[in-house]
Amino acid sequence: MLPGQTVSSFGSVSEGLATSFRAQSCRVRSVPRRPQDVDLRVVRRDPLAAVVAPPEPAESLDLHALHVGRDELCRPATMPVLYASTLLAGEPGAGKSSAIWSYLLAMAPGIRAGLVQVWAIDAKGGMELSMGQPLFRRAAFGEGAEGAAWQADIADLLDEAVQVMQRRQAVLRGVSRKHVPTTAEPLIVVLIDELAAITSYITDNALKKRINAALSLLLSQGRAPGVSVIAATQDPRKEVVQMRDLFTHRIAFRTAEADTGDLILGDGARARGALTAAIPTSTPGVAYLVADGEPEPVRFRFFFMVDADIRRLVERVRRPRLVVSSEEPYRPGDAA
Repeated sequence: MLPGQTVSSFGSVSEGLATSFRAQSCRVRSVPRRPQDVDLRVVRRDPLAAVVAPPEPAESLDLHALHVGRDELCRPATMPVLYASTLLAGEPGAGKSSAIWSYLLAMAPGIRAGLVQVWAIDAKGGMELSMGQPLFRRAAFGEGAEGAAWQADIADLLDEAVQVMQRRQAVLRGVSRKHVPTTAEPLIVVLIDELAAITSYITDNALKKRINAALSLLLSQGRAPGVSVIAATQDPRKEVVQMRDLFTHRIAFRTAEADTGDLILGDGARARGALTAAIPTSTPGVAYLVADGEPEPVRFRFFFMVDADIRRLVERVRRPRLVVSSEEPYRPGDAA
């Protein structure tokens, strides 16, 4: 770059650069250990335009690298679930449900082997997650409940997750800084579809306070004791999702407004190439990821799973337990 130029200088004119190169888009990235350089990635043909079909569930498990899709370099896209918390945000129809089922598909070996327990919350009466109910150890769908009863079920589930977290903290105190999942003490994944519905739209103020307090505790303290959170929302505004900044991994799908990408991923994400408003409606499941300590957005696409794929996943998990790979996937040094 010339003196006085910054990566943001190029990011702010990325659309003009794409036009100049007669390309679909031009993504701007910084160059590690070379602060004077800028990396311009010109995309002439979108490698993520085609649907990414789900593979058969794996026979082995690495909770640090779940295979959930494909990136724009046609490599497997992997996400951690152990010692991580993930926010999925985007407008309706952008592919958040693809992300949820891709995570469940990738965790299937752990669910079958008893190394992973999924505690599911679907504030839409189970419209999305009820098909996978056999995959869940606990579930709060609010079905058939009247008044604030369904809200109380969700608050109870989150409070119980906090109790598990605090019990594990007491056991680990002075012994280890990180919990290593076992069949006796598995990784607990609290999976939430439509986070805003339980943090902001709930009518009972006392229950709303309980839910927000429990979620804040889980997000700020739950990773090391092995209680992770994956939450999806259509409305990522701070006043709606107050604990947004506590997520270690934030994934933005298509958004109606260009600035919403920065709202989800953090300031400057759009200038670094996270053009969430430019994601076509024909490519649900395409998203940008920003992880803690990694400021550059990564573009990828989740697997697309139809109802038949979900039924096959459920039936596979119902079969006799898998034997998880004998290779240690949890990096024992992390727990030292």
